[in-house]
Amino acid sequence: MSLLVAYADLHEDALVGALLDLAEAPDDEVAAAEAARAALALELPAAQGIALAVVASEGPFAVAARRGMEPGDPRIALAGAELERLEALAHGDAARLLARHGLDAALGGRALTRPERDAIPVAALALVDRLAGGDGWATAAPDLAAFHAAEGTGALAISRVLRWVDGGLIGIPTPDRTALEDLVGHEQQRAPLLDDLRAFLHGAPANDALLHGPPGTGKSAAVRACAAAYADQGIRLVQVERDQLDGVEAALIELRDGPRTILFLDDLVVDDGERLDRVLRATLDGGVVERPPNVIVWATSNRLNLTHGSLAERADDVDAEEMVGEKAALAARFGRRVRFPRQDKAGYLAICRHLAFERLGSVPDDLEAQAMRFAVQGHGISARTAVQFADQLR
Repeated sequence: MSLLVAYADLHEDALVGALLDLAEAPDDEVAAAEAARAALALELPAAQGIALAVVASEGPFAVAARRGMEPGDPRIALAGAELERLEALAHGDAARLLARHGLDAALGGRALTRPERDAIPVAALALVDRLAGGDGWATAAPDLAAFHAAEGTGALAISRVLRWVDGGLIGIPTPDRTALEDLVGHEQQRAPLLDDLRAFLHGAPANDALLHGPPGTGKSAAVRACAAAYADQGIRLVQVERDQLDGVEAALIELRDGPRTILFLDDLVVDDGERLDRVLRATLDGGVVERPPNVIVWATSNRLNLTHGSLAERADDVDAEEMVGEKAALAARFGRRVRFPRQDKAGYLAICRHLAFERLGSVPDDLEAQAMRFAVQGHGISARTAVQFADQLR
């Protein structure tokens, strides 16, 4: 059996690669054991696991398709021929090859769970279901080309929520499921963000956004819920941790020409000696690398000027006040700046009532007294405190 070309990367996939090796040497007990181990570790039926690997491909065909491919391109026919081979592997050959060694039970995994399905974008899930159902894989080649052009490749293609870590995208298999209807209060703050997101989805320019305010006021939850509200329309959420901020420009390059994406900088503070504020300002303004139109940047911070109160800077910075001014200027790069004020007592209790009903199915008569007691015992009044209070209700 010749090596895959269009889907060359699948030789590195644990299950597909092991099954291809076994197909080359069907009597090899070691190869059979490797394939069985891969199947057991995946915990999915062979058809679903192989279909997911195809849709998530980062091989030559997927990469070329992401750049754009005309109908009738001969590379589509090449991919179709390889898809026929992969279909045979998924819908019969895998079981036959392992049964030869009494190991076919390893393929009896459970199907994708509801939370796992919810973590996959709609377009990707439709293709996975189509392929796993055995619907002529070769005929899906043109649709896969169009899919990669619109939805990207690799983890970006099959994940609604991702992290940027050490120069690469990592999909989150079970992302936070906070929805807009789960949030109580701060509707006025979320409204312009949702307006911007709707415009962004329809191809209009949208401002980068800075959500600022005291800790525990629901800024991060608002970002996650807004992204989730439009996930079915293709929005991705990519979070960049504070220790990965020097990779923001690389992340923008990776996300170029993919689905519309919110690049999420959570709990943003720039007070380090490496002067990441300069890197971020250049990135937001569009430095040497042009900002991709399919990406907007949303950040949260406890401070509008994004800095700690200290004036300490690098030794070669002559004017500390000027440098602090430079850092504060980073906030001006965000065209949308939304302040999330601390919840008052009424707002805090409203969240507590909502969460209590959600968890218990009813609201205890003494809930308000319990909630206030919990708050004054060192937790303070905030949305985060309300969640912590609700989590200890029994």
